[in-house]
Amino acid sequence: MRTVNRMDYQPGCLARSLAGHDKDQYYVILSVDGKRVLLADGRTRTQGHPKRKNKKHIQLVKNSLVKEFPVSDEELYARLKSFVKCTSGEGEY
Repeated sequence: MRTVNRMDYQPGCLARSLAGHDKDQYYVILSVDGKRVLLADGRTRTQGHPKRKNKKHIQLVKNSLVKEFPVSDEELYARLKSFVKCTSGEGEY
């Protein structure tokens, strides 16, 4: 049985990819469009070239990593990197 994630998909939330070649990668949600979200990590997936992913293929990790947009890709990457470093104890993102 699949558990229901009670957090809302909102721009600025942190999400982890559950499926695909990018499995276990962290992203920030840029926008929500029906069953899909647009994701960016600030490095390989910038805000100008976001990843489009089905909601069922991501897991929300934290509400509002980014509170206000626009934010630069460098700042987005730095926030993701610091969050991953703090939670995993590793220095690599």
